[in-house]
Amino acid sequence: MVELYDTFGIKIYVDHNKTTIKGIDLQKKLAKFFLKKNIPHSLISIFDIANNFEIQRRIKEHSKKIPRYPYIEINGQLWGEGIDVEENEEIDNVLKDLINYKIQGTEDQENDSIVDAFIAGNTMVAVEPETLSIGYLDSGLNLIEWLSLGIVSNIWNPWAVPIEPLDKQSDFEFDVIRTNWYGRHQFRKYRFTPSEIVRINNQSVKATLYYKDIQQLDQTNKKNIIIKILNGEDQYIEALEDDINKMIEIITSRAYLVPNGENQWISKITI
Repeated sequence: MVELYDTFGIKIYVDHNKTTIKGIDLQKKLAKFFLKKNIPHSLISIFDIANNFEIQRRIKEHSKKIPRYPYIEINGQLWGEGIDVEENEEIDNVLKDLINYKIQGTEDQENDSIVDAFIAGNTMVAVEPETLSIGYLDSGLNLIEWLSLGIVSNIWNPWAVPIEPLDKQSDFEFDVIRTNWYGRHQFRKYRFTPSEIVRINNQSVKATLYYKDIQQLDQTNKKNIIIKILNGEDQYIEALEDDINKMIEIITSRAYLVPNGENQWISKITI
């Protein structure tokens, strides 16, 4: 996957708050355009920058006007608005280092069916069930993740999943500081429902974590815990001491965790 600060590959920047049906159609068109240029899908990622004001600032300075999304970055350099890609006569030269680039390993071959279904305009494709989960969703998706959600579940703007009203009888919600995978502290709300944990920002669901996937819970101090997820990103959470204690109570009971020494709980569910 092309990560946010990589300097090789294609990044398609979107803003879920401004995404329209026309914008989603353009995102699909761009994905097909790049794939048909024989650019490996693992060199294409889609990023929601609705809350990334630094990248928004860079795009505005590059555009020199109010930019229209999706906006494209190629090999670490902002290129321009996605709507202009197909008609640009110089685009092949800009993409020359990516076209027919050889990827090590077998990941591309394993996902050919998804790419083929997308290019052919099919609406269903056989993929592993976990690929379709909208859980663990953060600001970036590789192209296969985005296509899987779109082709199978028709979720083409996954960052804008609406929040269900809080059920005060069974739901608990806490303000936390979450540390993401590259060490940035993010203020978030975590909602604990009977079946799942929902991470919320700006009234949008950013991720859904399922109790059945929680393998381990560590309490590092009175205000910090780490939730370890099967095949997912560890959740580093800081909150008020009382809130942390309540979270531990909820997680251990709903995820069927048992003590494993001091300040650690592990799953008793056999995977």
